[in-house]
Amino acid sequence: MNEAELRAFLDDISTCFITGDFELWSARTLLPFSMVTKEGPVLLTTESELRHNFELYLEACKIMRLDEVYRRPIALEDCHDGTFIATYETELLCHGQRATEPYTSSALIHRTPEGDKMSSVMNARGHHPWTGTSPAKEGKQ
Repeated sequence: MNEAELRAFLDDISTCFITGDFELWSARTLLPFSMVTKEGPVLLTTESELRHNFELYLEACKIMRLDEVYRRPIALEDCHDGTFIATYETELLCHGQRATEPYTSSALIHRTPEGDKMSSVMNARGHHPWTGTSPAKEGKQ
C-alpha cells in the first residue's frame, strides 16, 4: 500500500457514511471486524451485524447533521506480512464546521484479492453518544 492507495481507502471509508453506501463500507472491511471505542470494544462477526452497526453510525451522522467526514493520513506502516497499520485523523463536519473535536485512529489493513480491507480500528469514534447504545450493554452494537 502506498500513500495514494491509503488516501483512496480513507476516502472510501469516509464517503460511505455520508452517502449511506453500505456496499462500499462492506467492501473495505474484513470479518470478523473489531473496533475499540471509548465506550468499549465491539466485535462484528457477520454481515448482518456489520450492517446493523453501519446503520447506527448513519443515525449518528444524521443526528450530528454531518455533510462530510474527512480523514487525513498521519502514518502508514508496512508490517511485511501483507498487512499495514494506517494512522489517521478524522474530522466530522457539518457545513464546514467541526461537529466534534478531531480524533486519531489506527486501522489494521490487509491486502486481499478483493482489494485492501480493514479488520480492526483502534480508537474508533463510537456512535454510542448519539444513538444511546453501548457495546458493553448491547453486545455487538
